[in-house]
Amino acid sequence: MGEPDYAVCLVVGYDGEDFAGFVRQPGQRTAQGELERVIEIMNGVPVLTRPAARTDSGVHAVGQRVAFDPAREIDEAGWIRGLNAKLPPDLVVLEASRHERGYNPRYDATGKTYRYLLQLRDQRDPLWRRRAWWLPKSRQLREGGLDVAAMRAAAARLTGTHDFRIFRAADDERERTIRTMSSIDILEGWGGEPSLIAIEVSGNAFMKNMVRILVGTLADVGRGRLTPEKMDALLAPGAERRDAGMTAPAHGLTLVEVRVGRAALTSA
Repeated sequence: MGEPDYAVCLVVGYDGEDFAGFVRQPGQRTAQGELERVIEIMNGVPVLTRPAARTDSGVHAVGQRVAFDPAREIDEAGWIRGLNAKLPPDLVVLEASRHERGYNPRYDATGKTYRYLLQLRDQRDPLWRRRAWWLPKSRQLREGGLDVAAMRAAAARLTGTHDFRIFRAADDERERTIRTMSSIDILEGWGGEPSLIAIEVSGNAFMKNMVRILVGTLADVGRGRLTPEKMDALLAPGAERRDAGMTAPAHGLTLVEVRVGRAALTSA
């Protein structure tokens, strides 16, 4: 019997704190490296997985998509059970589906959603230290906290199709910098925790550190350091990276979802 004539696409989640990013790197512990190591045990031969997105060191995920071409006939439930039995506790397979052989979710992605968590309280919270950017509440505006109304007004100006050239890392040298943000939502009391504010960003594509720079800029709006109207200038020709906010820390960011265009194959 030959190799299966389909690809397996996994939806995986991971705590990024102890990974040097998702993508494999020599001598570094990465989520992709751990996943491929365990897939090889089940598969019988090494595989090279194809991820939908790259995430930096410290960034988390609950909806990363990763495809590979299997050498053995194992059903979707079998991949989920078998991999989760062997994966380390900071990495999990949530879903598995079949697609045409060679399928690459990166080129099928129609959009992504990221969530960034801010925590506003005067004392740091050890339970959220790996998940949220702690901003001491009394050090923000004079009355304490962030001006969420101003942040929402700024987010509305950033929503839509714009040139996000300055909202990227200095070493991101791609030429095309126009992106479409379908929504940027500011959610207070996220997850029932009054001290948390979630910034959820959905768009067609993102550049390196783009969401973290958007968050740093919105945080500066909330602090009163930038005005919502300033967003128009940041999106205009002539704007420079130093005009926007800082790159928010990686540990507050989670890849929530990668939306794809092609439907999964039906299992035999």
